[in-house]
Amino acid sequence: MKLNDPFGRLEKRHQTNYEMMRDAMQKGSIDTVGAAQDVIKQSKNRSLKFLSVVLVVLLLILCLFPNLMPALVCLAFIVTLWTVNSMISGKRYVDRYIKEELHGRTKEQDHSTQG
Repeated sequence: MKLNDPFGRLEKRHQTNYEMMRDAMQKGSIDTVGAAQDVIKQSKNRSLKFLSVVLVVLLLILCLFPNLMPALVCLAFIVTLWTVNSMISGKRYVDRYIKEELHGRTKEQDHSTQG
């Protein structure tokens, strides 16, 4: 039993999210390490573009309504944390996909060609 996740809820959620990502990668024909690493790069670029757009919009709103500064700063902080967390989780899932699916498949192919 883990103290920070006694009922295994987080572990189950992470497993479900990984399985959904894995299925999407397989449907998208991501079957090489290079292609999977490209997914990580694209995801990072998309996340940074999203964060930039959101922060610019919040800055524009701040210019129009300076009295909303505390709420906008909190919102910017929350959106930044959410985006960075999503980016890290996505990278972790793709790294796991590379480790479990792509490297495992390479080892299986090596054994089948030797035998």
